[in-house]
Amino acid sequence: MRGEGNRFGTGFRPVGWSANESMNDSHSSSAACYSGHSNFNSRPACHSVVHVITPSRMAGAETLLNRMARRLRARGHRIHIVANRTSPAIGALVRSGLDVELLPIGGKFNPRAIGALIRALRKVGGEIFHSHLSTASWWCGWAERFGGPPSVGHVHGFTSALWHRRQKRLIACSAAVRDHLVKSGIDGHRIDVLHNPVDPEDVQPCRRVAAIREELATEDQSQVIGCFAHFSEKKGWRDLLHAAPAVLREYPETTFWCVGDGPIRTEMEQLARELGVFPNFRFPGFRTDACELMNAIDVMALPSHCEPFGLVYVEAGLLKKPVIACRAGGAPEVVIDHETGLLIPPHDPDALADALRILLDSHEIATAMGRNGYHRARDLFGWDRFLDGLESIYRELAEIR
Repeated sequence: MRGEGNRFGTGFRPVGWSANESMNDSHSSSAACYSGHSNFNSRPACHSVVHVITPSRMAGAETLLNRMARRLRARGHRIHIVANRTSPAIGALVRSGLDVELLPIGGKFNPRAIGALIRALRKVGGEIFHSHLSTASWWCGWAERFGGPPSVGHVHGFTSALWHRRQKRLIACSAAVRDHLVKSGIDGHRIDVLHNPVDPEDVQPCRRVAAIREELATEDQSQVIGCFAHFSEKKGWRDLLHAAPAVLREYPETTFWCVGDGPIRTEMEQLARELGVFPNFRFPGFRTDACELMNAIDVMALPSHCEPFGLVYVEAGLLKKPVIACRAGGAPEVVIDHETGLLIPPHDPDALADALRILLDSHEIATAMGRNGYHRARDLFGWDRFLDGLESIYRELAEIR
């Protein structure tokens, strides 16, 4: 195996509420609640929950809410979503059959949001606010302070603790995010860690690998390194570009698929030209069928400098792809070094190049890591575990009222 004596050593171990439903109809009664999960001895009560989100784009938090709301509704909970009027994520939520109420709740200097949220909750008989992203959490906390219901803030990243100080409970998407909140002055007893879940069906590919590769002008024999992320500095795109020349000197047929969009995408395309690697790079932009592309790669590399969790690492595991990530943030909670992938230091293109060469050099190692990642993703990041924990939080908050 190539790479003996490299910096990684030889430690590899091959081991909602829909538009045609009423919040008060009989289908949503307690008798209809889901009772098949293992953590409760008796059938849990159903809850009427108002989810509040103020997104600027369709990303991880919005995707999670979309999937979560549908599954909570299937368990019998009454779900209502409130969003700000300018969000581009509205279309995706509505297309999923979820009812979304649009209100002027955007911006952190908009006190009208407090009354708007309380009125929306009372209108549908809501018991709990469940907020997503900092602005929504800021206003739900104030609504709670001014006579609204208890709220739980879902913290999807390393945001300021200021936006969550008035909320009864917080959900951190990783232990790394929880620790960040605690260091920022939030009482750790208020925080539950619920890792973001993924259903294998959500990343089930339908198209043939050959068709995807043909679409992206990639030869069948080419090994493909895929990176799926928003184009921003913190995602480590620059490190990936600077690692590419060393990789291509040894594996000149390798192709890099850079899937996503964002403010530095054009700059990264120009950097690829300056480094002389542009012919080996593809920039297909944001794709709603990202799982189809991920299924057609050989290695998933996202060298994000401090990823809060990294849903894309779980998705790669479910598609049996070995993963390269940074030893920072929540990534080590998903990626087990030398077992499901390789962890490297942040801001280190040389380490990234070494890791890529290890996986490109040994199909056996890459395949075993992908297989291990699949089993880990299935065992630890499933929806039942997540929803059981969430329902427990809802139950405790409902008892406070």
